[in-house]
Amino acid sequence: MTKPKYTPRGYQTYILDRVSELENTPLLLELDCGLGKRFITHQLVAEKFPETGVLIIVHSSSSLVETVDYLKGEYGGLEDDLGELSSRIRSGYRKMNLREKRVIVATPQVLASTFQKDPSVFDRFKIVLINEVDTLVRRAGGRTALVFPWPTLLPYFSGKWVIGMSGTLRDDHAVFTQEQVEIRDELATLKEYIPGAQVISMEDLYGTDVEDYLEPTFLKVSTVNDPKIRSISKVLDELVRNTRIEIMNELEEDGNLDMVDGDSRRIHLLLERLPVTDELKGRYSGLLMLRKYIYAMPPKQFLRMFYSEYIKHYFNVNDLRKAFPAVSAKTTRVLEIALEHKKTLVLTSYLEMVSQIQEVLEKSGLSVLTITGKTRDKGEVLRSFREDEDKHVLVMSPVGERDLDIPHAEVMVVCDSINTTKTMYQKFKRTRGGLVLLLVYSGTSEERKIDRLMNTILKRYPWSTAIMESNGETLD
Repeated sequence: MTKPKYTPRGYQTYILDRVSELENTPLLLELDCGLGKRFITHQLVAEKFPETGVLIIVHSSSSLVETVDYLKGEYGGLEDDLGELSSRIRSGYRKMNLREKRVIVATPQVLASTFQKDPSVFDRFKIVLINEVDTLVRRAGGRTALVFPWPTLLPYFSGKWVIGMSGTLRDDHAVFTQEQVEIRDELATLKEYIPGAQVISMEDLYGTDVEDYLEPTFLKVSTVNDPKIRSISKVLDELVRNTRIEIMNELEEDGNLDMVDGDSRRIHLLLERLPVTDELKGRYSGLLMLRKYIYAMPPKQFLRMFYSEYIKHYFNVNDLRKAFPAVSAKTTRVLEIALEHKKTLVLTSYLEMVSQIQEVLEKSGLSVLTITGKTRDKGEVLRSFREDEDKHVLVMSPVGERDLDIPHAEVMVVCDSINTTKTMYQKFKRTRGGLVLLLVYSGTSEERKIDRLMNTILKRYPWSTAIMESNGETLD
């Protein structure tokens, strides 16, 4: 069977030419979701450097399987050259692959343990391609800016040509220095640990045909009106504010105010290290978590969190139980949206919400699929959602959002949001463009959080996102 001949798009040719020009110079390549990072990998390995030993490092086992299948099956030329280092390959075969295969796909953990046993087996590999290079960076916490096992793994690549690829290199992260916290640009951290790295960014691709292939994502806030949630939220907001003031006062009294530099985000990040009472720490983190639960869980589940001694001073839980219906107002909104579309993708943070949405939608006659951490064959579920006309809704918990592409969904519904801009952007791009509806409780801090998130996304990813107002117009 002959493999399809593929002509690179203009921007892909530009990238491949730039990589060739910068041979042996460390590179960081930013290429947005859907623009062909795997194709670039294939071209580099099979066409540009067909005789060179290459290590391809992927961030997860599922990504490894997809990468190997792609490199073997899509355009050919690598079937005999390709081996892998992963937990599914026995150690004897790993050694054989390292001796006999020109291109090795590996996960960081298995690679690190193999290096520690015998680094010399990697001498003949000259190029190191790191997929999703931004996953090296620790978002917050820890003594190092990199996640395990990268602090020990990167030094082994001294003298090799490192090329890192990512959909985006525009987020920040928290780095702890002694008792301080520094909010840093992830690109600066990557350049520190990959010295001399040149960057090829999305802006560098302007002037090519890249804009012909960008799938615009339209973000729209869908407000959910629930007076009971709004009332609880306002009380919790006040309790969070008051607790934060108590923390600041305690820091000021002991001359430690400079630790947080007046920034509430730093309080949250540094909380465990702050020289304040354990009671204050526990109360503050508990209130933030409780507020998150009421926005993201069905009432029956989040009301269980209201029995702490501190919270019981401000709420009568029995009255709340009588006042709240069993079904979340957000679940009802998901049903309304799903009834208007043929294929709806729903993202939600908690399994309890997955279960409730599935139950409510199925009672209304919709056919619902789910993907959670317990799902064994995600690929089969995705195939069913894609190909079966009677499968209307796919509900997912936060698993595989970085790896799974679901372009056949007409609309994506995001039931709750987190503060990390990059993570939210990657969620939005799973459908490769189209309409994304963000559910928020009106008149709450969740609504304010979403406003901040949307503004940041527009600034960082202007090439492929637009915000739709309620009347359907877009704001660029």
